Amino acid sequence: MGGFFIIVALVLGGAALLFKQAADQIAIGTGWASDICSTSKLFCQHPEYLAYAGGILLVLALGLKLGSVAR
Repeated sequence: MGGFFIIVALVLGGAALLFKQAADQIAIGTGWASDICSTSKLFCQHPEYLAYAGGILLVLALGLKLGSVAR
């Protein structure tokens, strides 16, 4: 279960980076950025929400891994 949480945390971190880049590029008028931001305006305006979720999952995954090692 901890390994799954780590993978999901990495995916959420990657999505946060994607939305951050799209938010920066939309001012220039890049086509892919407007496509990304049209799918989710919330995450384009606040990509840190995805990063926070990824961070929480990473902490949970590390706790699970450490808990299983301690047994």
